[in-house]
Amino acid sequence: MPKHDAVPCRRAILGAAILLLLASASVAWCQPAPSQEGLPVELVIDDEPPLSEQLDVMRGLYRAGLEVLPRRGILDGLKSMFVKSDEARYAPVATLVEHLGQIRGELVQTEGLYEAGEERGVLRSMGTEIAVEFMGGTEPQGFEASGGDLDGMAVLITGRVETQSDEPLLRAESVVPSASIAGVRIARILEQQEEYEAAVEAYEDVAGNGALNTRPLTPFARIRAGQLALEQLDDAKRARGQLSAAWQPYSVEQNGQPVYHTWVPLATNGWEKVPAAEAMAPRLDRLNMETLGYRIVDLFVRIAGNSPAMGVLLMAIIVRLAIFPLTKKQLESQRRMQAIQPQIKELQAKHATDKQKFQEEFWALCKENNCNPLGGCLPMLVQMPILIFLYRGIRDYIVQFHGAAFLWVPDLAQPNMVLLILYTLSMVAFQKVAAQSQPTADPQQAQQQKMMAYMMPLMFFFFFQSFPAAFILYWLGSNLIYFGEQLIYVRKAGDEDNSPPPGDRKKPGGGGFVSGMLQAAQRIRKHEPEEAEREPSYEEKRKQAKKGKR
Repeated sequence: MPKHDAVPCRRAILGAAILLLLASASVAWCQPAPSQEGLPVELVIDDEPPLSEQLDVMRGLYRAGLEVLPRRGILDGLKSMFVKSDEARYAPVATLVEHLGQIRGELVQTEGLYEAGEERGVLRSMGTEIAVEFMGGTEPQGFEASGGDLDGMAVLITGRVETQSDEPLLRAESVVPSASIAGVRIARILEQQEEYEAAVEAYEDVAGNGALNTRPLTPFARIRAGQLALEQLDDAKRARGQLSAAWQPYSVEQNGQPVYHTWVPLATNGWEKVPAAEAMAPRLDRLNMETLGYRIVDLFVRIAGNSPAMGVLLMAIIVRLAIFPLTKKQLESQRRMQAIQPQIKELQAKHATDKQKFQEEFWALCKENNCNPLGGCLPMLVQMPILIFLYRGIRDYIVQFHGAAFLWVPDLAQPNMVLLILYTLSMVAFQKVAAQSQPTADPQQAQQQKMMAYMMPLMFFFFFQSFPAAFILYWLGSNLIYFGEQLIYVRKAGDEDNSPPPGDRKKPGGGGFVSGMLQAAQRIRKHEPEEAEREPSYEEKRKQAKKGKR
C-alpha cells in the first residue's frame, strides 16, 4: 500500500475507536442506579434530598438516638432474669399488629419511619404500618438535626397499643430518634456513594452496640458488613469476624422457623429477603475451611461416620487418653497426700502460731514422701490451651453443626439449657475431686475449697449460657471420662491394698453416677485413724532418723 494511503486509514481507525469509547461511556452514564426493589422502607434511600444532606441528618439522629439507649451491665442482666421489669417491652410494628389482643394496653416500644398526617401520623416498618397519635404533653426529643421535622425520620416510639374503629392505634408517650434505623441508613448512604470502607465501619458500629442486638435491622448490618468486607474490600479476615459474630445470635429458630432475616442483593437486580442463617452459611463455611481448627474437627467427624456429635465425643476421648499420664500422676499424688494427712495435722497443731515454719515443714514432708499438693492442677492447666483451641475449632465448624441433633439436643450450634445443667453438675463433682487431690490442713483454706467447688461451676453456668451445645458436649464428655479414669484407678488401688473387714464395709447405695464417683474418691483415704494409731508421728520418725545417722 502506498504511504499516502496508510495515513487516512490510521486516522479512520483512531476515529472509530474514539467514537466507540464515547458511546460506551455514554451508555455507562445513562445506566440507572442499582434497584432497591425488595428492600423494606427503612433501607430504601431516596435520591432527594442530596445524599450528603441525608447523611448529615442521619448522623445527627444517630448521635441523639445513642444518648437515650439504656446502658446495662452484667448485674442488670442477671437481675432481669429473676425480677420482672417495668420498662417498655420492645416489639416490631408487625408484632404489635398481629398480636394486638395480647399486647393491648401494655407499655411497648417500637420503631420505623414516621409519616406525618393532618390528625395522626403513620409508623411504617418492614412492610407493616400502624397509626400513631401523640398523647397530651408528648413532645418529640432529639430531632434538632432535622429541624424538628419528623416526616420521613427514623423514630423510636414508646406508648400503649389500643384499638379505634377495630384498627390498631399506638398512643405515643415518648418519641426519640431510632439509633438502629438511623445507623443503618448512614451505612446505606455511604454504600451508595461507593465509600465502602466507611460503610463497613458504620454497619459494624450499629451491630457492635449491645443495646441494639435484638433489633430487626441489626442482623442486616452485621451480615452486610461481612459481605462488603469480602466483596469490596477483599478483607477475608474482617468478613469472617463479622459473619462469625452474626451466626450465634441470628441463626436461631423457633418452632422450626427462623427468627431473624436479612436482605441480600440478587444476581440480576433488586433484593431478596432470606433467613439470616441462609445468607451467612455459604460464605462463612467457605472462609472457615482454611483454618486448622476446622480441619481437625472435620477429621474427627469423618472418622465418627460423619456424625458431628460422635465426632465431638471422640475428640474428648482422644484428648483424655493423650493426657492420661498426667492424670495418673495426679491420682498417685492424691493418694500420697491422703496418706500423710495425720502428719500434716500434727505439724499444724505444733506450728499453729508460726505459719512460716509450718509451710517449711509441710513442703519438707511432701518432698520426703514424693508428693506434690499442686499436682491436681496439672491436668487442668494442660487441658486449658487444648480447650481454647477446640472451642475455636468448634466455632469455625459451626455451620456444619447447624441442625445436627444429639439425643434431646436439636441443634449443636445453639445453646442447650439441659446440657448446660448436666455440665454444671459434672463440674461440681470435678471440683470436689480436685479438692481431694489438694488436701490442706488449714481450716480456712479447706472452707475456701468447699466454696470454690460450687462457686466456679455456678460462674461457668452463667458464662456458658450462650456457648454452642457442641462445646458443652465436649467438656461434659471429658469430665465423665475423667470420672471413669478415677473410678478405675481407685478400684485398682483398692484391690492392691488390704481391704477392711467385711463388717466395716458399707453396702452400695443409690445416688447416681456422681455420688458413686465421690464415694469412690473417698476410698483413697484408707483407714486414716488406724494408720495414725499404728504408725509413729512425723516428729518421732525424724528423731529416729537422727539417731540412725548418729
